[in-house]
Amino acid sequence: MTHPKESNDLKRFTTLRARAALSGVMLHCLDGDLGTQAYIATRWAMAKQLDDLNDVETWLDRVTGHPVKVAAI
Repeated sequence: MTHPKESNDLKRFTTLRARAALSGVMLHCLDGDLGTQAYIATRWAMAKQLDDLNDVETWLDRVTGHPVKVAAI
Protein backbone atom coordinates (compact mmCIF):
# COMPACT_ATOMS: atom_id res chain seq x y z
CA MET A 1 0.00 0.00 0.00
CA THR A 2 1.16 3.50 -0.74
CA HIS A 3 -0.02 6.92 0.35
CA PRO A 4 -0.91 10.01 -1.68
CA LYS A 5 2.20 12.00 -2.47
CA GLU A 6 1.28 15.51 -1.31
CA SER A 7 0.67 16.30 2.35
CA ASN A 8 -2.78 17.84 1.73
CA ASP A 9 -3.79 14.72 -0.18
CA LEU A 10 -2.39 12.54 2.60
CA LYS A 11 -4.46 14.38 5.22
CA ARG A 12 -7.58 14.19 3.05
CA PHE A 13 -6.97 10.50 2.31
CA THR A 14 -6.51 9.75 6.03
CA THR A 15 -9.76 11.54 6.87
CA LEU A 16 -11.66 9.70 4.11
CA ARG A 17 -10.11 6.41 5.21
CA ALA A 18 -11.33 6.95 8.78
CA ARG A 19 -14.77 7.94 7.51
CA ALA A 20 -14.91 4.80 5.37
CA ALA A 21 -13.87 2.65 8.33
CA LEU A 22 -16.81 3.99 10.35
CA SER A 23 -19.03 2.53 7.61
CA GLY A 24 -17.21 -0.80 7.52
CA VAL A 25 -15.29 0.00 4.32
CA MET A 26 -11.52 -0.38 3.90
CA LEU A 27 -9.93 2.30 1.71
CA HIS A 28 -6.58 1.63 0.02
CA CYS A 29 -4.31 3.82 -2.11
CA LEU A 30 -2.29 1.93 -4.74
CA ASP A 31 0.30 3.08 -7.24
CA GLY A 32 -0.94 2.40 -10.74
CA ASP A 33 0.85 2.26 -14.04
CA LEU A 34 2.69 5.36 -15.23
CA GLY A 35 2.87 6.86 -11.74
CA THR A 36 -0.87 7.31 -11.30
CA GLN A 37 -2.69 6.38 -8.10
CA ALA A 38 -5.86 4.37 -7.71
CA TYR A 39 -8.12 4.22 -4.69
CA ILE A 40 -9.75 0.90 -3.87
CA ALA A 41 -12.69 0.64 -1.49
CA THR A 42 -13.45 -2.86 -0.21
CA ARG A 43 -16.15 -4.38 1.95
CA TRP A 44 -16.61 -8.10 2.37
CA ALA A 45 -15.92 -9.62 -1.08
CA MET A 46 -16.74 -6.45 -3.03
CA ALA A 47 -14.28 -3.91 -4.39
CA LYS A 48 -14.70 -0.53 -6.08
CA GLN A 49 -11.92 1.35 -7.89
CA LEU A 50 -12.04 5.14 -7.69
CA ASP A 51 -9.80 7.46 -9.68
CA ASP A 52 -9.23 10.34 -7.27
CA LEU A 53 -10.13 11.65 -3.82
CA ASN A 54 -13.11 13.61 -5.18
CA ASP A 55 -14.54 10.33 -6.49
CA VAL A 56 -13.87 8.67 -3.12
CA GLU A 57 -15.71 11.44 -1.27
CA THR A 58 -18.67 11.40 -3.66
CA TRP A 59 -18.91 7.60 -3.46
CA LEU A 60 -18.78 7.64 0.36
CA ASP A 61 -21.56 10.26 0.44
CA ARG A 62 -23.69 8.01 -1.73
CA VAL A 63 -22.91 4.78 0.16
CA THR A 64 -23.40 6.21 3.64
CA GLY A 65 -26.42 8.29 2.65
CA HIS A 66 -24.95 11.59 3.81
CA PRO A 67 -21.65 13.39 4.22
CA VAL A 68 -20.00 13.09 7.61
CA LYS A 69 -18.71 16.34 9.08
CA VAL A 70 -15.40 15.94 10.89
CA ALA A 71 -14.72 18.56 13.53
CA ALA A 72 -11.37 20.29 13.33
CA ILE A 73 -9.28 20.25 16.46
